[in-house]
Amino acid sequence: MSLPLNQHPHQHPHDGLDRQARIEGAVAASTGLLLATQLPTGAWTNPRPAAVSGTAGAALALHLAGTGADRALAEGGCAWLLRVRNPDGGWGTLEGFPSDVVATCMAAAALTLVPRPDPGDAAAREAVAGALAWLGAAGGVEAVADRTVRQLCSLVLALAGLGDAGGVSRVPVELVLLPAALRRKVLSYLSPPFVALALLQSRFGAAGPLARGALAAARPAAVRLLGAVQYQEGDVGSYGGDPWLTGLVVTALASTGSVASPGSVALAGSGRSSGSVASPGSVASPGSGTSSGSGTEPDDARLVAAGLDYLRATVQPDGSWCMIHGMETARVEVTGPAFAAAALGTAGFADDPRLARTRTWLADCQQTTPFPLYDCPPGGWTWSGPKGWPNVLDSLAVLEVLLQGDRDAPALRRGLDWLLARQDRRGSWSTFVRNTLVPLDGPCPYITAKALLVLHEAGVPASDPRLVRGLRWLLRRQDRDGGFRALWHRGVVPATVAVLRLLAALGRSRSPVARRALDRLRAAQLPDGSWSTGDRGEPGTVDETARAVLALAACGDGAGAARGADWLLDHQRPDGSWEPGRTCVYIRDHVHYSDFLMAQGLALSALAAVSALPAPSDASDPSDPSGASGASEVSAPVAGAGTGDVR
Repeated sequence: MSLPLNQHPHQHPHDGLDRQARIEGAVAASTGLLLATQLPTGAWTNPRPAAVSGTAGAALALHLAGTGADRALAEGGCAWLLRVRNPDGGWGTLEGFPSDVVATCMAAAALTLVPRPDPGDAAAREAVAGALAWLGAAGGVEAVADRTVRQLCSLVLALAGLGDAGGVSRVPVELVLLPAALRRKVLSYLSPPFVALALLQSRFGAAGPLARGALAAARPAAVRLLGAVQYQEGDVGSYGGDPWLTGLVVTALASTGSVASPGSVALAGSGRSSGSVASPGSVASPGSGTSSGSGTEPDDARLVAAGLDYLRATVQPDGSWCMIHGMETARVEVTGPAFAAAALGTAGFADDPRLARTRTWLADCQQTTPFPLYDCPPGGWTWSGPKGWPNVLDSLAVLEVLLQGDRDAPALRRGLDWLLARQDRRGSWSTFVRNTLVPLDGPCPYITAKALLVLHEAGVPASDPRLVRGLRWLLRRQDRDGGFRALWHRGVVPATVAVLRLLAALGRSRSPVARRALDRLRAAQLPDGSWSTGDRGEPGTVDETARAVLALAACGDGAGAARGADWLLDHQRPDGSWEPGRTCVYIRDHVHYSDFLMAQGLALSALAAVSALPAPSDASDPSDPSGASGASEVSAPVAGAGTGDVR
C-alpha cells in the first residue's frame, strides 16, 4: 500500500459528534494509515513530488556531459518541465508550487540547451520566452537580494546564453585553499554549490591577473574538495543526495574542465563544445586519480562519471527527478519516518512491536564513522539513511523516537553524547558545522530549543552548565514581537513553538519570555483557526497549525489548542491523511518544499496532545499571573533581537 500524495482536503461534517469523539476517530484513521503503509523494515516511503530544479539540473548535466542515451533522458526531463509550467510562465520548486526565480532560471536554461525535435523545440522556445517575461515582471535576477542566489541564477542563464555573466559578483574560489578548520567555518555545507558556481563563473573568464591566478591555484583544490564530499557521502556519485546539486556540479565540471567530449552543443561564453565522459564505467577509486582501466583519468572526469551514474539511477518513470532523492537508487529517508514514528509513540504505540522495528531501523541508520569535512564524530544521523551529511536537525528527529524506547539503548546513548559534542561554544546548536560562520548553517533557535528539550527529556538536569548556557543563548534570540525564527522552516511558528514547548517542559511556561512568545503565537492565528507563516495573507497549513496546537497544549491553553484542533479535524482527508504545507526551507526565501510524513506526524501528535488535555473549561488559564515561574528570565536581554544574526 502506498501513501497518498495529492488528494483534495475533505471537509468532514461534525455529524453531531463532540470534539473528543472526532479526535479519537481522526487519530484512529491517521494511525491506521501510517501502520498500514509501514515497510517490513520499520521504515516508510515518504511521497516526494518531482522537483523542477532537480529535473532541470539533471537534464543539463546529462545533455552536456553524457552519452547519446543520456541525452534521451535529458529530453524526457525537458518534456516533463514543459508539462508542469505554471500559467504565469514561470516554474515553482515542485509541481503546482508558485513560480520562483531559481526554478524558473533552471528550467529556462535546460530548455534552451537541450534541443528537442519539433514540435517540442518550438514549445521549448515559447516556454523560455514566457520564463524570461516572468523574470522581467518580477524585477529580473538583479532584484534578488541574496547574493548567492543571484550568482546562481545569473550564471545558469549566462551558460544558456540568456543573460550576461559580466556583472556577476566574483565567487572567491580561493577560499578552498584555507586551512580545513577555517574553510569549514566559512563554507560549511555550501562547499559543493560554492565550488560549482566558482567553476561556472570561470568559463566566462576571470577579471584581472589576480583573479586568474587565484583560479589557477585554487581549481585543483576545489576539485579535490568535491571528490572528498562525494567520497564521504558513500561514493555513490551524488552531492547531498540531491539531483539538482549533483547536476549543477556535473555541469560545472564538464563545461570547464578537462573532460573529453564527442561534441554536441557550444555553450555560451566559449567557443568549445560541452564536455562528456566517453566511458562512465571506468570510475576511479576515491582519491586515487586512476581509472580501473589503463592510463590515468582526470579527477574531473571521475567525478563527472560518478555523478552521471547517480542521475541515471534516480530518474523517475515520468522523466523527472525528485528533490533530495537520497544516496540510494531506492529512496531511503530518515526524517519524515521519524516524525511519523514519534507521533505513533505519542498516540499510544510506543511499546508496539512495529515501533520497536522502527527504532531498530533508525539505530541502524546511525553513522558509525567520522565525517571529516564537518569535523564530525560518529554517532549522528542524516536525512538519507546511513550515508550522507550528518547534521543536528535530522539527528534530533531520530533521538525523539529513540527516547520512546529503551533509555539505555547504545544508539541512543551514542546519539546523546554526539549531540552534546556538537554544541557551539556560544551555547547554541548549528546544523552541520560547530561554531560556523555561515548564517544559513546556524546558530539556530529552533534547533537549539529542540536540542535542549531532547537533552532534558533524556535526563540531563536543567542545572547542567551546558543546558544553562544553551538556554541563556536561546532566550536572547527572541524577536521584538515575541517570536523566534528557524533556519529550515519558514515563518515565525516553528521556532516559537519549539521554545514554548521547551519552556513548558522546564516549568517556565508563565515566564516573561514565554508570555511574549505565546502572545505572538496567538496573534498569528488566522480567523479560521489555522496558522501559517505569521503573515495573515498566507493561508493556513497543517504543519504550522499542528505545531501551534502542540505549543498551546503544552502551555495549558486548552481552548486555543482545541480551536486549532478543530481546523485539523476539518482538513483531514477521507483516508486519514492531511495535505502537507509548503513549509520546509531548502534555500531561504526562495526554495520551499513540503514533506508528507512530517505533516502526518505533526498533525497526529497535535491531536493526541489535545486529546490528553482536560476539557477547555477546566484548563488553567495560561495568562493567569499567579504562580509564574522562571522569574530570572525577566532580565534576559532582547537588544539586537530581529537583527538577522541568527538567520
